[in-house]
Amino acid sequence: MNVTLIGMAGAGKSHVGNLLAKKLGLEFLDVDRHLWEGTYGRPVQEILDERGEKWFLDEEERLIIEHTKGKDNLLISPPGSVAYQPKAMRHLKEISKVVYLRVPFATIEARLNRMPLRGIVGLGKKTLRELYDERHPLYEKYADSIINIAENNSAGIMREIIAFLGNHKH
Repeated sequence: MNVTLIGMAGAGKSHVGNLLAKKLGLEFLDVDRHLWEGTYGRPVQEILDERGEKWFLDEEERLIIEHTKGKDNLLISPPGSVAYQPKAMRHLKEISKVVYLRVPFATIEARLNRMPLRGIVGLGKKTLRELYDERHPLYEKYADSIINIAENNSAGIMREIIAFLGNHKH
């Protein structure tokens, strides 16, 4: 069984994903950390600035599919921009249960203001609010389950995801 957590940067995909992977005995695959930094040896923002968004999205889609194809027992945490990659999202839906961590905009904004600059596709051309509004329906479209983060702490979020998975085994 594979599980994929989707949502905006700052939604808690890495934090919850790491905890949930340990609890479920899954390998945690944080796409930003493991694939980008592992493959290119540089921070995501540097790669995005150097190569541009089109190349970045195409390469990200390729990396996600290549590193998850034929694998099992993964907890996958792709970047928020995965919503712009229909081929990657179709693949992730085929190989995993997709859970959208829905977080109110104000929470996302506050969390990102406390974090160091990170590669967020589209930021600069659009405001964070515009990206949030644009991506939200895409995440909902691809999700097998939607977890409202504002109503839960990490333990509650994990309980909801585990309950969902228990009711929807492959």
